[in-house]
Amino acid sequence: MSKIVIALGGNALMESGDSRDYETQVRRAVNAFESLTDIIVKEDVIITHGNGPQVGDLILRNQYTKELPPPMPMHTLGAMSQGLIGEILIEAYENVRSRYGIGKEAINILTRTIVDKNDRAFMNPTKPVGRVYSDQEYSELKNSTDWEFIRTEKGWRRCVPSPMPLDILEKNAILSSLNAGFLPICTGGGGVPVIKTGNYYSGVNAVIDKDLASYVLAHMLDAEEFVILTDVKNAFIDFGKSTQKAVNKVKLNEIKKYYDEGQFSTGSMGPKVLAAMSFVEHGGKVARIGSLKDANNVIEGTSGTIIQA
Repeated sequence: MSKIVIALGGNALMESGDSRDYETQVRRAVNAFESLTDIIVKEDVIITHGNGPQVGDLILRNQYTKELPPPMPMHTLGAMSQGLIGEILIEAYENVRSRYGIGKEAINILTRTIVDKNDRAFMNPTKPVGRVYSDQEYSELKNSTDWEFIRTEKGWRRCVPSPMPLDILEKNAILSSLNAGFLPICTGGGGVPVIKTGNYYSGVNAVIDKDLASYVLAHMLDAEEFVILTDVKNAFIDFGKSTQKAVNKVKLNEIKKYYDEGQFSTGSMGPKVLAAMSFVEHGGKVARIGSLKDANNVIEGTSGTIIQA
């Protein structure tokens, strides 16, 4: 069996226009697992996932109920989202598992990700989180909170640091679960960001890119393959132009050239390509980026962007 880390994009739980209710997210997750049944049965699979919309909703609940229970720190919202999404994914997987007769059980693992307290990201928060605020709301929040903000086309958004992930604290627990025959679901939303404080680790208010954290996990577990499943079929060069071209099978040095040219947007495909390149560069056999709806073909190598050394 091959050891494969599969990073699920946000469309595994919600697609554009979907309601954010629990039932809709379970239904989307069922569809995702139906696309992955063959690979889950055949290989040693670890599932990771994002948490953007869910954390955004928790931020809003924090804000609107601040006069009741005290608001919780940002890093605890990441932990809450791991539990929430973990339940959704396990309920969906159990649905698929019972219908397809899959023996492998799933387990959700609360995951912490180590970051450097001196990472320059803490001095320059750039990651938008939560909803869009009007000029008036921005003015009120700026005076009543210690939040950083960024101006977008639609209005103001809260901005938090997004440091680089260095290590996954629960990697041994994840590996032990995998070796015991489970399907680990972990590193949700990139994991809870933690820094070294004396002889232990403590949470820090930041968010971590889930694809970069998934790469770190794949590398730490010596996975043979790293797969990023999202809502597009390929990475593209000259995206949105008349010269747009899909990147299919590509060598590491070639896609690094495209990356250095700025071909991949920092807000969407850029982190995915960087994570995939980093995995191969540090010894991984192959990295794949492709559509969740075409997951089998992506994993078999007949669809998507395939990066090899």
